[in-house]
Amino acid sequence: MKTNTFILIVSAYSLLLGLPAVFAPGMALEYFGGTVGNMNEHSSINFIGGYQLAMGYLGFITYRSTNSAVRRGWLLAIAFLTIFAIGVYVFNINVRNMPPTKTLYFDMAIWAAMALGALYFRSKE
Repeated sequence: MKTNTFILIVSAYSLLLGLPAVFAPGMALEYFGGTVGNMNEHSSINFIGGYQLAMGYLGFITYRSTNSAVRRGWLLAIAFLTIFAIGVYVFNINVRNMPPTKTLYFDMAIWAAMALGALYFRSKE
């Protein structure tokens, strides 16, 4: 796989996560085990969705860029964000006793693949 293909896949994934979080927060909350109707959770999922949309958009800009510094920076940001998300998720499940979502292993596998792929393709840039 080429770096551009990886960037395109991760950007599309970010947009697919961000769109429901912004425009259908109830659906996103149900998927991630939140409480539909809780305005604090709706606000948080909207906020997270905005970040996902921004990262997806920046990924498409990066996809079109020939500047290695831009590409390396975006790939490092993706690696950091996904590793951080995994850490927060593991902490919440083990320390705060948050119940895991139905798709815990699937989500973690995708996030781990994104983090490792971002670090790999960053090293190739």
